Amino acid sequence: MDLKQLATFMQVAELGSLSKASDRLRIVQPALSRQIRMLEEELKVTLFSRHGRGMVLTHAGEMLRERAASILRQIEETRADLSLEAGSVRGQVILGVPPTVGDVLATRLIQRFLQCYPEVRLRVVTAFSGYLLDWLHSSEIDIAVLYGTEQGANIRFTPLLVENLYFITQGQAMRGQHAAISFAELAEQKLILPGPQHGLRILIENEAARKGLHLTIPVEVDALQVLKGLVAAGIGGTVLPMPAVHQEVLEGKLAACWVVDPHLSRKLVIARPMGRKASLAVQRFQELLQQEVAAMVEEGVWEGKLLGKVSQPA
Repeated sequence: MDLKQLATFMQVAELGSLSKASDRLRIVQPALSRQIRMLEEELKVTLFSRHGRGMVLTHAGEMLRERAASILRQIEETRADLSLEAGSVRGQVILGVPPTVGDVLATRLIQRFLQCYPEVRLRVVTAFSGYLLDWLHSSEIDIAVLYGTEQGANIRFTPLLVENLYFITQGQAMRGQHAAISFAELAEQKLILPGPQHGLRILIENEAARKGLHLTIPVEVDALQVLKGLVAAGIGGTVLPMPAVHQEVLEGKLAACWVVDPHLSRKLVIARPMGRKASLAVQRFQELLQQEVAAMVEEGVWEGKLLGKVSQPA
């Protein structure tokens, strides 16, 4: 088994098709098929179930995919760290974020990071916290920002921020009204919220259950831009952190109302796997992530309380 075979296997596993992997790798299909066959013969297992619509991993194939991802990532990180002798930070960083964090933070963070470290390749994936934890364990991602959790075996958690949450409505809807709303009043509104698995939805439903209140949720939307568009159209209200609606509030398209009794907030943490040493690129990325969140809090874009120590820019 060699690295070339593992890399080929990972591409076919991701795409589920020899033809798609052939196009991506620019290697003819017979050569790819031969590499997969040689790997199966060496390991004495069947890695793929082959059918007319493509190739699906077997149980043995899934096991190899998890192990191979970790092996290839460690090799990539070793190459990147050794490149420091040439005086540069290189390699790849894969960041996992919940949808709302990705929409708020990703563009600004990536722009700044690439200005500082142009030779690092970045990839951002969005998913709920449970999936992100699984991907950290399997080394499919290097670092993640998670909501409301510091539980997970072999995961290192760094507290990041407790962010304030607001009741968000159509811009015209709040004119002349008070700047605060109780949770009981919020529960009387038509709400547009993410699906049941979303941490924000769970937080709101748990508070409603604690108070014995019933929520009316005519529409469920996981995509942040769609959710904001529906609120702006007056279909209902929602609950979001300020950076998710900062620009729309400034423009008067949306209005943000402080929630009281109780005050709504949620905690964000940075998570990294403990099983392997983070590459220098990942370490630099975490430092810049913390600096960027701190800057957004200082500018008033992200309202909340910073947690932990933030390293100063180099």
